[in-house]
Amino acid sequence: MATPVVVALGDRLPNSAESVPAVFALLPGVRAAWLRVVRARLAEMGERRDFAALADAVTAAGVLATELVKVGTPSFSLTSFSELERAVLPAAAHEASAFPVLMRVLVATAVMPMDVPSSSLPDIAFDDPSTAWRPGRLLLLPTSTDAVPTHAVLSGALDGRGGGDSMLWALHHPWAFLLAQMTFTKEAWEAERVSGGIAFELEPAHVPLFQTPPRVEVVVTLPSGEEIRCGSLGELVQRTLAQLGVTILGHRVTARTLDDHLGLVIDAIQRQDVWRFEHGSGGRHPAYSIHPSFSDACYRALGSRAFYRLGSPVTATIRRSAETWARERIARASAAKGEEVA
Repeated sequence: MATPVVVALGDRLPNSAESVPAVFALLPGVRAAWLRVVRARLAEMGERRDFAALADAVTAAGVLATELVKVGTPSFSLTSFSELERAVLPAAAHEASAFPVLMRVLVATAVMPMDVPSSSLPDIAFDDPSTAWRPGRLLLLPTSTDAVPTHAVLSGALDGRGGGDSMLWALHHPWAFLLAQMTFTKEAWEAERVSGGIAFELEPAHVPLFQTPPRVEVVVTLPSGEEIRCGSLGELVQRTLAQLGVTILGHRVTARTLDDHLGLVIDAIQRQDVWRFEHGSGGRHPAYSIHPSFSDACYRALGSRAFYRLGSPVTATIRRSAETWARERIARASAAKGEEVA
């Protein structure tokens, strides 16, 4: 079972494939065997007086050096894990071609806590968002359908589960629920009838692509009346998930990565009448809002329970993330202006 710690581990490696040997490098027996091989490889570099390679390897070792100096019996002997090694490494650990990967995974895991406390998350109940959006939960990137359904990791699927009812469909699909919560937050914010709010707009060049946009702009209006163009929907999603403690199960996922995937979600939630695109008139920018029929469903029995009550922490997190983001942008702009004056 992957955890946020393992996702963070993978991000320290050049590709997601090396996460696999890195996880095995946490097993004490495997780690001890691999450390003996690496220590022997470093000794070999010294013996053949390849000081440049040795210096590079020692520099790359970093904090791993603490473990390497404690290795009492360096060895190029075949380890007892050769079958495993041939499955997860370029070759058996004692072979020269395995050394670069061995070094990277041992270095990456040297900065990890070796005794990670186990935490138990409840199984995900589609009609109870409080079971899903919890610290430690993992979320798969959006995809048309999941090959293997899961009860512990939030699905990335956007298939037909939930039937023809848009509320049931949104509750069965985490990415649809999250983006539905974005426009639900927008509507709830506007209903307060105070200054401030959030908008999800399209640049004029992207209007013809409104069904599957390459990027949605987030505009936040603070209670003071300042309107701030903060950035992309992908970054707002990233900030919201970080505050919720939910980690995307992927390799080095950035806001740009999310923007590239969110078009698939936006297409699906428009087809399911969860979001609606408004082309803009009377000075209004082209933007997305909650679909009127879905808005009504949010205040009926199932929707009220899921969106208004059990989903309220998600709503509050979206709003808090947006307001914090806008204030950060103002602070950066003010600092940059001060530097120019100076």
